[in-house]
Amino acid sequence: MNTSTFMPEVVMTDSFEELKSTLSVNLKLYRARVGLSQERLALESGVDRTVVSRLERCLINPTLQILLKLAVRLEVPVHELLMDRHNQK
Repeated sequence: MNTSTFMPEVVMTDSFEELKSTLSVNLKLYRARVGLSQERLALESGVDRTVVSRLERCLINPTLQILLKLAVRLEVPVHELLMDRHNQK
């Protein structure tokens, strides 16, 4: 039995911070498109208003459950909230 395991090289970059920033931008964009305030989005998606505010300011990391709730209310797939539109080719 081969005990060696393939371990991909992990490169530490600012990609996590970039992902949080992308989520922030997209959350604001989609929220504006449907004409909702932070408070209304929170109420209609079942999350606390402070969560929406803190996500938009890159202060917290959302759970998958929160991402799903927000995406459902915004009527977008979850992955749309995480897509970086500025660096697409």
